[in-house]
Amino acid sequence: MIQRLIFLFLFSASLPMQAQTYRYLILFKDKASNSYSINNPGAFLSSKSLERRRKNRVAISPQDLPVSTTYLDQVKTTGARILFPLKWINGALITQKPSELKKTLALSCVKGLYWNFPADSSAAFQIQSGTQSTAISPDYGNSSTQINQIGIDQMHTKNILGDGILITLLDDGFKNTNTVPYLQNIVSEKRITATLTTDPSVSSVYTSGGHGTNVLSTIAGYEPGKLIGTAYKASFALAQTEESGHELIVEEANWLRGAEWADSLGTDIISSSLGYSTFDNPLHNHTYADMNGKSTLVSKAAAWATGKGILCTISAGNEGANEWKFITAPADADSILTVGAVNALGGLSSFSSIGPSFDGRIKPDVVALGSNTVVGKTDRTVGISNGTSFSAPLVAGLAAGLMQSFPTHTAQQIRNAILKSGSQFSRTDMLLGFGIPTFDKASTTIELILGNVEETFLRIYPNPANPGDALHISIPFPSAALEIVNSSGIVVHTFYLAQSESTIYLGPFVSGKYYFRFTTESTSIVKPVLLL
Repeated sequence: MIQRLIFLFLFSASLPMQAQTYRYLILFKDKASNSYSINNPGAFLSSKSLERRRKNRVAISPQDLPVSTTYLDQVKTTGARILFPLKWINGALITQKPSELKKTLALSCVKGLYWNFPADSSAAFQIQSGTQSTAISPDYGNSSTQINQIGIDQMHTKNILGDGILITLLDDGFKNTNTVPYLQNIVSEKRITATLTTDPSVSSVYTSGGHGTNVLSTIAGYEPGKLIGTAYKASFALAQTEESGHELIVEEANWLRGAEWADSLGTDIISSSLGYSTFDNPLHNHTYADMNGKSTLVSKAAAWATGKGILCTISAGNEGANEWKFITAPADADSILTVGAVNALGGLSSFSSIGPSFDGRIKPDVVALGSNTVVGKTDRTVGISNGTSFSAPLVAGLAAGLMQSFPTHTAQQIRNAILKSGSQFSRTDMLLGFGIPTFDKASTTIELILGNVEETFLRIYPNPANPGDALHISIPFPSAALEIVNSSGIVVHTFYLAQSESTIYLGPFVSGKYYFRFTTESTSIVKPVLLL
């Protein structure tokens, strides 16, 4: 009775503000009345997204279907304004007056609220819903430390710069990204392929937030003598999901929307340097027990993204010297790369959040430079900054280089290679995880695995070969589909091998390294072939 009286008092105290609208995350009961079908995924997913799913052997599922437009139209009839739908949870973020929310919740297509309160309110009351996630040697300047520590200098020497890889950043905004000198390489070459705002008050990702600009600079920056990014030839999609000036749980829904958007674009890597544990409204706070990879919406979103074949690099958080100490969501998600921070000597940065996840998994997974990291500033200068916010994108650039080098490998195979390349792979702990990864070690790990598979399962000869030569192929299957993939990950030719011994002619192929991908109903094997 006392709790009910307190609730009624607080609720009545808020009545003068009932004309104000709030944001609510609603859920729908199903995806019926939908004009889309999983049998025609090209209608709602890009060709690049479909190709990434195929490479990662991810099936199209009902979760991929857009939210029913019929249901969205029904919600609009209640006076609610739809900010954006969220297909992975089959819901939508809406704005509506609290006094009119019951109209939306009464709709037969609406299951209820994801959170039993406004997602953007710091008021201390809950809403009653009524119902029960070629050689390159650039001048790195002071950024050489962060580059060399994870072997990016060796990656760049091999002309692996992230070409053809799409990286999506989810952050607070990318103020002045379109004008700062150290990012003019991606601006002038039109390698910012898409942008997204989620805060209703923000019209452009380039007008708010500077944190995203700092983060982006560590991957994409190119100002010789000052700052070189880890994958400065990659393409980028930029999503503003954090809302400056407050900490509201609605930002987790924004993050989910950003992840869905990234998926639809065909993103290869999501890098996000945001973490959630406490909010302006203490009732919304997470606990360490929630850091189990499956309790918070944002961690569910990260896990869903990995399930779509996207590699996620997420900052561990900067709580190491605080009372909380542990990782923050979504760094607790499974199958991602949670990245902690170290100094130039490889020692743990005092602020870097530690593990394990609440359910006992190793966290962070790996570490990179987070103390005195060289970053670009919104005032057009280059300086230093601290935080796991900069460790995560450095590793995203490393992952991009590996994806470019091994275009037929899945995101999880790339992730596993990064883990195995860690400086303390054989002695993991909850401070540095697998340690500091490096490009050459990760590459060697992949090539050794490839070598074992090739020797055991199939032969292609001669290899190396001259363009136009007959290639003899021996496979351990009665038949297989063969795709020939170039170093940019593009399928340039396909064959169907109807027997275990075959001879093929490639014709006038350009010299270089190719990947022969053999696929049957039960397996997929890749073998590199060099054309002289």
